[in-house]
Amino acid sequence: MLRAVIFDFGGVISMPQDRVMLQEWARVHADLSDTEIREGYAAYRPGFDGGDYSGVEMYRRILTALGKPYTEALLEELERRDMESWSVPNPETLAWAKELKAEGFKVGILTNMPLSFLPWFDRAASAFRALADAEVISAAVRLVKPQPEIYRLMLSRLDVRPEEAIFFDDMPANVEGARAVGLHSERFTSVAEAKAAVARLRDGRED
Repeated sequence: MLRAVIFDFGGVISMPQDRVMLQEWARVHADLSDTEIREGYAAYRPGFDGGDYSGVEMYRRILTALGKPYTEALLEELERRDMESWSVPNPETLAWAKELKAEGFKVGILTNMPLSFLPWFDRAASAFRALADAEVISAAVRLVKPQPEIYRLMLSRLDVRPEEAIFFDDMPANVEGARAVGLHSERFTSVAEAKAAVARLRDGRED
């Protein structure tokens, strides 16, 4: 029986990343293309989200690896814009979470997030955090998705078994990581699609 619904933050509880805020600005002011940012994220974002180093250091490593010049002021502005670009809440997700709570489901938040983002997180998700039964923030526990231990910690905090929960994330690798520990998991594309996935499980159907 399904007892819990677990949500990622970026692109799920929040709207997708604001490209004007980060990528377009970085292309003009830091000579960083979309591909370079994406590949830089793949190489260095886990350390940032896991609490190993700051966003300034992440961007320093990205630019250094590419042989591009930078100033400390540029690194600080890239970090600030990175934080800001994820800070617009998705009202549909919040409304659905309230419905789930009213129906008796447990609600969890499982996110890869640096501690420096917490002020933006609280601004964008304060209402969601208030209704959540448990949350796991990667940098606070020094684990990152898709490491299996972070999913197990989330399940422990919610006090549910893997088969009793479904996890929504916008990143395929994190969905696969959840499935590997026995969770139901789907890539988040819209609240409507997520609702349909929950309905299938409640009806005993797994497409």
